[in-house]
Amino acid sequence: MFSVLDRLVHDRTSLTLTVGIAVGYLVVFQYAIADISFDGSIRDLTFFALPNWTEVMLRQRVPFQFESVAIIEGPFVTWLLSPVNLAIGAVLGLLTGMQIGLTNVARKCSVSCGLNPAAGLLAGLPGLLAGSACCAPILFVILGLQLTAGLVTLMGLMVPIAFVLLVGGLAYTIRVAVRRCGEADELAAQFATG
Repeated sequence: MFSVLDRLVHDRTSLTLTVGIAVGYLVVFQYAIADISFDGSIRDLTFFALPNWTEVMLRQRVPFQFESVAIIEGPFVTWLLSPVNLAIGAVLGLLTGMQIGLTNVARKCSVSCGLNPAAGLLAGLPGLLAGSACCAPILFVILGLQLTAGLVTLMGLMVPIAFVLLVGGLAYTIRVAVRRCGEADELAAQFATG
C-alpha cells in the first residue's frame, strides 16, 4: 500500500491531479454551503474577525455546518471563514483528490503491464459518485426544484454519507492500484531476469 502512495507522491501528474481536485472540491464545497459567494461588486479587500471567535467556532448552523468566525471581502468575492467547515471540505476534497490521483497511478500501472487501462479508471468511479454527495443539493437550488421535507432532512446527512463513501471508495481504489502496480512490478522483474 505504501508503495502505491509513494508512486502517488512522486508522480507529478497524479500529485497535480490530487491537489487540483482537492482545492477545486474545497471551493465548490465552500460555495455549496454558502461560505463563499461571488458577485459583481467591486470593493476593497477587508478582513473582520469576531472577538469571541473561540466560543463561536464550534457552534453549528445546521448539522455538519459550523458558524463563521471571520469574513474576508474582496473584489467579486465574500468569504465567510469557518475553520471547521474548511477542515471538513479539505478532508472530503483530499479524499476525492487521492482517489482520482490513485486512479491515475492504477491506470499507468495497467498500461505498463499490458492490461486494459479501463480497469484502473473504474477504480475512481466510487470517488466521483461519493464526492458529489455533499454538493449535490446545490443542483436542486440551481435548477429551482422544490424540495420535500424528507430531502431537506437528508441534506444534513450528505457530509457523513460522503465521508463514509469516500473512505470506502479510497480503500477500493488503493486495493486496485496495489494489485495493478504489483502486476506491473512482477512483469518488470520477469523481463529484467530473462
